[in-house]
Amino acid sequence: MTTILPFSKIDKSQLAIAGGKGANLGELVQAKLPVPAGFVIATSAYERFVADSGIQTKIFEQLAAISLTDPKSGQQVSQNIRGLFMNSQIQGEWLAQLKAAYRELVGNGEKAVAVRSSATAEDLPTASFAGQQDTFLNIQSEDALSDAVKKCWASLWTDRAIAYRERQGIDSSGVSIAVIVQKLVPAEASGILFTANPTNGDREELLINATWGLGEAIVSGQVTPDTAVVEKSTLSLSAYDVAEKKVITVRTNDGTDEQPVPDILQNKAVLDQETAVRLAQLGIQIEKHYGMPMDIEWAIANSEISILQARPITSLPPKPLKNVVWEPPAPDTIWMRRQIVEHMPEPLSPLFEDLYLEQGLETAIDMLLDFMKQISGANFAMKDFVPHGFAATINGYAYTSGSFKMSWRLFWAVIRIYSRIFKLIKMPELDYEKAILPNYLAAIDQWRHAVLENKEDEEILQGIAQLATADGSYWFGSAANLGLSRALDSAFDRLLKSFLIRRALPNPDLGSSTFLRGFESKALDAQADMEELANQIRQSPELKTAVFTCPPNQLIKTLHTHPDGAPIVSGLEAYFEAYGHQIYNLDFAAPTQNEDPLPMFLSLQALVKQAPEQDVRTRQAQMAQERETLVKQINERLNPISRHLFNWAWRWTKFYAPYREKVMFYLGSAWPTTRKLAATLGQRLVEAGLLNDPDDIYFLKSEEIKEAIQDRKAGQLASSYSKLAQERRELRQSRTALTALPKVPKDASIKFGPFKFSMFDPIPVGAESDGPLLKGYAVSTGTVTATASVIDSIEAFDQMQPNTILVCTTTTPAWTPLFSQAVGLVTDVGGALAHGSIVAREYGIPAVMGTGVATERIQTGMRLSIDGDKGIVTILE
Repeated sequence: MTTILPFSKIDKSQLAIAGGKGANLGELVQAKLPVPAGFVIATSAYERFVADSGIQTKIFEQLAAISLTDPKSGQQVSQNIRGLFMNSQIQGEWLAQLKAAYRELVGNGEKAVAVRSSATAEDLPTASFAGQQDTFLNIQSEDALSDAVKKCWASLWTDRAIAYRERQGIDSSGVSIAVIVQKLVPAEASGILFTANPTNGDREELLINATWGLGEAIVSGQVTPDTAVVEKSTLSLSAYDVAEKKVITVRTNDGTDEQPVPDILQNKAVLDQETAVRLAQLGIQIEKHYGMPMDIEWAIANSEISILQARPITSLPPKPLKNVVWEPPAPDTIWMRRQIVEHMPEPLSPLFEDLYLEQGLETAIDMLLDFMKQISGANFAMKDFVPHGFAATINGYAYTSGSFKMSWRLFWAVIRIYSRIFKLIKMPELDYEKAILPNYLAAIDQWRHAVLENKEDEEILQGIAQLATADGSYWFGSAANLGLSRALDSAFDRLLKSFLIRRALPNPDLGSSTFLRGFESKALDAQADMEELANQIRQSPELKTAVFTCPPNQLIKTLHTHPDGAPIVSGLEAYFEAYGHQIYNLDFAAPTQNEDPLPMFLSLQALVKQAPEQDVRTRQAQMAQERETLVKQINERLNPISRHLFNWAWRWTKFYAPYREKVMFYLGSAWPTTRKLAATLGQRLVEAGLLNDPDDIYFLKSEEIKEAIQDRKAGQLASSYSKLAQERRELRQSRTALTALPKVPKDASIKFGPFKFSMFDPIPVGAESDGPLLKGYAVSTGTVTATASVIDSIEAFDQMQPNTILVCTTTTPAWTPLFSQAVGLVTDVGGALAHGSIVAREYGIPAVMGTGVATERIQTGMRLSIDGDKGIVTILE
């Protein structure tokens, strides 16, 4: 096998051979860009070296010695591994090949080369590893070259590289490293070019950092560089900030050194306008070639620009959106962030919007209307009620209609439906336990066990659509139970506050939420199982320390390697089998808890560190007992007529209340299977060269996927699909920076014909406040004063502090583990049917939802007071 390859023989597909840097340099050469000549020492050379010298086994023996409780142990292990490399020699024929390649590269001219590490897990679109491995400049002899190669190999095992791989979830046993040997550019100036502005995310701006001499001073952070901004459309220099440059990297006899910048150059601009534009032109060319924003290292010698490296930008802020307006998708209509869309906290992916919000929900509503027509005898369709559609997106966010068309024919149809509501509920097709839930689970099982290798592309796409419709049908099929739960809750609350009952209450402010606690639920089952796992871990002091101190994304690995960890691993597998389908986001483009267990691991670690004062089962039993005692006390104080009315209302309210959480628990159950189908179809389109990433499938509409499938069958290559997916992905990312209005127009109210139903608004009338008081829906009784933990996404779950008030836009089922650490809940959006209100009651914590502005007004660490009986949040500081 050839171990030394010139750049001209390499392209970006040869990552396993040339590593990230080497593959990209080869790709740049193929694109005829000005890259200094050089060659790659392939990964096979490293693998042969560690095998022949016996280092490989010793490396993993050393890695096993890293202590999770001693951060310094990683540094010592890294030093030990470095010693293994430097004490071994490159020998035989391969050493001769290396020296020959070096002599051929430098010829009779300048002997200096740059020697750079090129690991297989670096310079990737998802992980740059920038600065994690080593680079050696101004290598001027064969012996120095062989030493530099060994140092590069050893840098695969620096403590920072090991730690970075751990954080990224990359298995160290599967990585390898190549080495780049390249003619050294005797740079008069050098720097970094970003083809999109990394400070603000603007894709129409290029940002250039520039300094004197070699670029190591920038990379190592020892110098503040000049900063130039170039507009892509006009290639004009829109800004240039001259920095005071105090350090310069220069060549020495045996390497490089950082020295003071001469006084005359410290405050002089490194680039003139012409050079900045030339750099920008090269950057645009490279970005166009790769089809994505790029991070490029460059150098200038004798007025000639050289490209030294290019890698995808991995952490670019969302592209800023300008002139955003929140307008209804149809004139003179009202739209709300309520009902099903409360479980869609982020901008929707195009495929989900197409198959679920539009096609799936419409099919599900038609199914429900068919049942209503059977009961009422009236003939009507959804378009008769909402001609503009039930759901739509505004700036990518999902909304449901709050405007309903009314005619006398429809009015009497509605009256007939409500007069026969119990007949509707008793229809076998709408029986939750015997029809709605079993039918949904059966639809999932049909595809869960399907052998996808035997399915055609069209069948798999059809399966995704079927599962989307099945989930929408499950939601609307549960509407009767959910509607009765909501209506009975509201009616019971009004009854409690009426003159018939109020005087019998121990506290006249008591609402229905006081009674709707202590029920059995899947959320509490999950919490109880998690607490049991934490209890088992705490029984072993060594395991407790290992679990609490390890990075959360390494928890499973830690448990697998710990002698006491096997039972916990089995327990976690059972936990995710039972609860792992729960959603962070109803959009199936987002992973479920099974795929992204990190938030659960964070909660488990918190429980391991500090057990709750009262376990969830004891708390549940206590709340149930308090509820029954309260009901008994009220009965004793009521007259016979009021008592009969109270008990009748309470019996039905108690019966239907648990359905809220149960329906929510199974919402999105199809998504693990749906995502498996999407990944299979996406991978097929990637292999056909039609998409760059399997997840790109979520950023195409179903008709576009059908066209791509036909192109795959015909063997036709088309870049339009991947380009379209990338554009939509970037647009969705930009939209995540927006704060979706709870209502559009902002001050609208839900209407049914001439009637307003403000109680169904996502935020109550007058919820917003500029002062210290925020008003919302009182959904879980009690009061509490504590500091706030503002959590804006699942990526911020690790910022949740125990015994604080959880403040967020809304919650979905997979957010439930955070409730074990919370003493209160405040949200922007949501009412009595929202997930957060249900779980807050089950956990016995006060909650106020639908404030409209909580996440804007409250910051982490602020002290708050919540009154869950009056729906008031007070910002104390």
